[in-house]
This record gives sequence, structure tokens and C-alpha cells, in this order.
Amino acid sequence: MRPLLAILIPALLLLPPPAIAWSNEGHQVIARIAAAHLTPAALQRVSELLDVANEPAAVANALANAAIWADQVKTETSTENWHFVDLAWQDSRANFADRCASDDCALARVRLFTAQLNAADPEVDSRFTDLDALRFLVHLVADLHQPLHVTSNADANGNCETLDPAIDDAANLHALWDGVLISQLGPDDTVLAADLNAEIAEMTDAERAALSSGNVEDWAWEAHRLALVNVYKRLDIPKQPLAFLSDCSDAPAEIQQLQLQIDDKYLEDMQPVVREQLTKAGLRLAKLLNNIL
Repeated sequence: MRPLLAILIPALLLLPPPAIAWSNEGHQVIARIAAAHLTPAALQRVSELLDVANEPAAVANALANAAIWADQVKTETSTENWHFVDLAWQDSRANFADRCASDDCALARVRLFTAQLNAADPEVDSRFTDLDALRFLVHLVADLHQPLHVTSNADANGNCETLDPAIDDAANLHALWDGVLISQLGPDDTVLAADLNAEIAEMTDAERAALSSGNVEDWAWEAHRLALVNVYKRLDIPKQPLAFLSDCSDAPAEIQQLQLQIDDKYLEDMQPVVREQLTKAGLRLAKLLNNIL
């Protein structure tokens, strides 16, 4: 008889792990960038919601901590689906509504929590406080900039493609984009955010405005296109028929049998892509908060 672990471990590998975009470090980097670009009025309101001193360092630290709260409570609050939009490879922008039934996706929740924090808008989700709304908003805007949180190819957003060999603690494609690509950019969120903010400081006003432009649907569509070009096509992952999975054991055979070998060239080429997505997310989050607080 085979040992129990020998039976269980392969089976567990077929289950798509919970989607956690950008890892804690990525979310905190984005929050720190946003904090550095708040207007005085927004900085004061954020400090009040987070119950910290109205000064940049205190707000940056508190907002970075708040940025990971939504992942910590998603099981108990049954909000797992709020962290992504399952837009398929063959979908167009017109399919966003189809993939967000009952407002059960990141796009809709960004809109709803933006409305809640906007004092001029009466639309409020009474289940969550304004502090909760801020914490969700900071987190979900970041999620929408992780390409595999807005793209699926009958593969649970990249969770079903195995890396061979694994890279650090990333055993599948989604985990590679969630954490490894960020961890290679800097030793921690404080250092990486400072590095990216230094780059932002060297930009012209027009360059910063361009990076922060668009609305939430524009941002999600941009990230979706990035996934198609920089993940699926770049890695020669075959396009699959439309399907949305709850278990990688239901993935097409072509997906289950993939053993992706990620070379140093790919990791190097993706670094500027990830840096720009983190920068855009931080500036866009700041613009959003400045407009409503």
C-alpha cells in the first residue's frame, strides 16, 4: 500500500491555490506609492480612517498594513471572488459584465467601495465600514494590475500550469507572477517603493499623468492584454476552449501536462513590466483616493 502522503500530495497539487495577487510585498509597495502622492486633504482623511498621525510616514506604514487585510479576511467574509475578474483569452471588453455577475468581482467592488468613500455619493455597502471600504479599495485596485487576476485560459488564472523546476516557492505560473517576480526587484516593500518613487520623481507631469490615466475598466483591460502577450503567448501556452474551473483536475489535458521551464531571460524581461504595473497601480490608486476623499 502506498503511504497516505504519496497519495494526497499529487492530488493537492491539482487544486488551484487561493489567488493572492502580488503577494504581501506587492500590495504594500503599491500602497506606499499611493501614500506618497496623496493630496493634503486625502492624506488627512486616510489618516483619520486608519487612526494614525496625519503625516506621510505614518500614513504610508498604516496604508501598507491595510493593503493586505482583504486577503486575511476573504474566507470569513466570503469575498474570494472580489479579488479577480475571470476574463477569458477569447473575451473582449464587452464581456466584463458577463464575467462579473451580481457584482461579484474586483471591477464592481472597486466601483462600489469608491462610491461608499465618496461623501457626495449616497451609494453605500452597509456591511462594511468606511475603514473596510478603504482597505478593500487599496487591495483590489492592486489586484486589477496583476495580469493573471484578469485573465484565464481554462487554467484557473495560471494556477494549473506547473513550473519545472519550481522557482523559489513558486510551483505554478500564477505564483511566479504573484511573488517571485516582485521579490527579485528589491529586498522588501519599503526599499522597492522608495526606488519606484524615486523614478516617479524624475518624471515630467505629463509622464505621471499618462501612467495614472484611465478608469478601472481601462486598467483591467490593459492588464488582461499584458497577460496574453507576456504570459500566454510568450510562454507558448496553447489557447483553450472557454471554461472556468474550480479545480485544476478539470483543466484541459494540454494545460495539466504543461511543464513550463522559466529561464533567466524571461525573469529579466518581465522585471520592467512588473515595475511599471506596480508604479501605475500606486499612482492610479492615489488619483482615485484624491478624487473621492
